[in-house]
Amino acid sequence: MDSATPTGVREERAASPGRWRSVIWLVTAFAVAIAAVVASAAFSGAATEREAMDPGGFVRWALPVALTVHHLALAVVVGCLIFAAAILPPGSESAPGPSRPHPAFARVRATAAGVSLVWVGSAVIVLVLTYANLAGQPVTDSAEFASQLVYFVTDLLVGQAWAAITLIAFLVCNLTFLARTTTGLALTALLALAAIVPISLIGHAAGSDDHFAGVGALAVHWLGVLVWVGGVAALAVVAPMLSTARGTDDSSLAKTILSRFSALAGVAFFVVLASGVLNSVLRLGGWEGLLSRYGQLILIKLAATLLLGAIGLAHRSWAIAQLGRKSGGRTAWRLVIAEVLIMAAVIGVTGALGRTAPPVPREPEPAITPAEILTGYPLPPALAWFRWFTEWRWDWLWVAFAVTAAAVYLLGVRKAHAAGHRWGWQRTGSWLTGLGLLGYVTCAAPTIYGMVLISAHTIMLLALAVIIPLLLALGSPLDLLALTVKRRTDGSRGPREWLHAAASTVGPAVRSPVLSGTVLAVSLGLLYYTPVLRLALDFWIVHQVTNLYFLLIGFWFMTSLTRPGTAPRSARVIAVAGLAGALLIWATVLASGATLVLQVDWFGNLARTWGPSITADQQRAGTSVLLAGVAPLAVLLTMLLLHRPTSTSTVRAPQPSSANSH
Repeated sequence: MDSATPTGVREERAASPGRWRSVIWLVTAFAVAIAAVVASAAFSGAATEREAMDPGGFVRWALPVALTVHHLALAVVVGCLIFAAAILPPGSESAPGPSRPHPAFARVRATAAGVSLVWVGSAVIVLVLTYANLAGQPVTDSAEFASQLVYFVTDLLVGQAWAAITLIAFLVCNLTFLARTTTGLALTALLALAAIVPISLIGHAAGSDDHFAGVGALAVHWLGVLVWVGGVAALAVVAPMLSTARGTDDSSLAKTILSRFSALAGVAFFVVLASGVLNSVLRLGGWEGLLSRYGQLILIKLAATLLLGAIGLAHRSWAIAQLGRKSGGRTAWRLVIAEVLIMAAVIGVTGALGRTAPPVPREPEPAITPAEILTGYPLPPALAWFRWFTEWRWDWLWVAFAVTAAAVYLLGVRKAHAAGHRWGWQRTGSWLTGLGLLGYVTCAAPTIYGMVLISAHTIMLLALAVIIPLLLALGSPLDLLALTVKRRTDGSRGPREWLHAAASTVGPAVRSPVLSGTVLAVSLGLLYYTPVLRLALDFWIVHQVTNLYFLLIGFWFMTSLTRPGTAPRSARVIAVAGLAGALLIWATVLASGATLVLQVDWFGNLARTWGPSITADQQRAGTSVLLAGVAPLAVLLTMLLLHRPTSTSTVRAPQPSSANSH
């Protein structure tokens, strides 16, 4: 009788029991997280009655619980959306007739939609309880409470942050119900990840003396946590329907899913571990901080993280091979369930940590000088030549990006060599040099002095837009990707498929160096001669987005110049000459002084007692444009004019074999 039953009906019947098991495991995970936060809050004294301005027992206990539910719900939503966008096949090829959503794909999409409702509700509750806790009053329905809550949301940073999180949660909730395509779900996942920014701005580490370093470290930590914890939760969601797989296709799919996520989780684990240690250092202040209740909770988190890392290693070395076996497959998926329950407990501990006073006071010293008021840091010492090498201020977002990009690239090179492909050391050296320079520009003198000197700012930005992208493009990362990453045949989208989809969306124009060069030149003009420059100086997030934007636009431009076959040689020469000419004109205007002083309200109010005047410094910015913009483009133009492509040119990347292309 089963053989006569349509395949789609059998899939639905098989998925029905698994649906309830997924719900049970998710509810259990939330229950474990709540139990962990209650126990941790009792241990640390986070819910102890305050001597003054006590909001009442309900607020003191409900706030860490609501925070825990919020964090876990956010992770589940992000993880399910990532699985739908990049890991699971969207369609079921075995179903007859029109293409049907794959049961696992439909399950994670439905889970993301359902849990997003929990996320929205918990965000609203946290917002209200946070105000009540800070105001030291219980939650009431009075008009006075409501009016003060509105003031909290509109005028105070903590209230604005939670209002932004609530808005993001509301938008994501609606999109999870409306989005049906892989692209739509991927964009929804990116929007959900944007909640990291307001969360990081109000976290404990953000209150350290080095505020921006703390925010960056916390943002990196949250990114790793959401990808790792959310991914394991998504695995638990699809585990019931795959743990009983007997067919070749189902067991193969289970191995594929676990293998794909295992690679992503490996990167996330090291990001979480490293950033967690850094955040702990910022808040503990020294070894003696480990003796506090806060420090002991940190040690519990560290032990649990290492245990979870060991379980992840077991996935790679043992569990994947067990899938498809009668007993081993069930054991492998039970390991996933155990992992998600441990992670839920860690989320609970994190919720209690958020309500526990750390050893280092949360509030930094107040700004007392004009430079501290504007930039958040004391005025750096007078700029001498050696200061370009001795002044450092770590930006952990870019450090994490550079280290991860270097590790992934080197793993790709190793894989290429293992497969018998040649990969020139010049490309590897160029890629690593570019990443090293990226770390220097974002963490050292160019950024530090770029906040007080317009000449240093132009060096920083043109290095990000021209020099670093050129070095990265010469590393041929897209060719390495094509050489080492196989195309997917199940309809899901990996790195190659997403790049192809993006290129197909924008069309052939994306390969035009004239277009990318024009966009880069116009973007530089809009930054320096519109209020965007002041926004980038004023706000940390705008500064980071601006840096990322010019790095991506510059990489687009340089890739269109250096990849063989992307554009005719004449178009490349025109593009480089055009951009170099535009920068030369800008340098001339700056050096001549025949222009308005840029952002005089900022650079003129720093109380700088050393160096040139703001007018003279802007004239020096013309020299900066020549050194960081025109000079490297002139070298590139010379190479293009002298280069004579041949069939054996070493510039051309090795083409992937047919075995790796399909």
